[in-house]
Amino acid sequence: MMGAKLVECEHCRGQGVCTVSGGRSCRECLSAAGRSVRQWGTVRCSYCGGTGRVWVEEEDDSSEDADDDTPE
Repeated sequence: MMGAKLVECEHCRGQGVCTVSGGRSCRECLSAAGRSVRQWGTVRCSYCGGTGRVWVEEEDDSSEDADDDTPE
């Protein structure tokens, strides 16, 4: 069984604004914001949508082997 967990966005470090490219936004975030990749500035993080948090799937450690109960 898997569960989702809300964690801090690793790309923007929970800030919601991408500054990973030397204090400015990376190409992916600039492009997602409709800006030129050569433009200097900061934009909303495209990985978390500016929230600073993302959902990640985690496997449950107490998972049991599922037996297939269908007839052969």
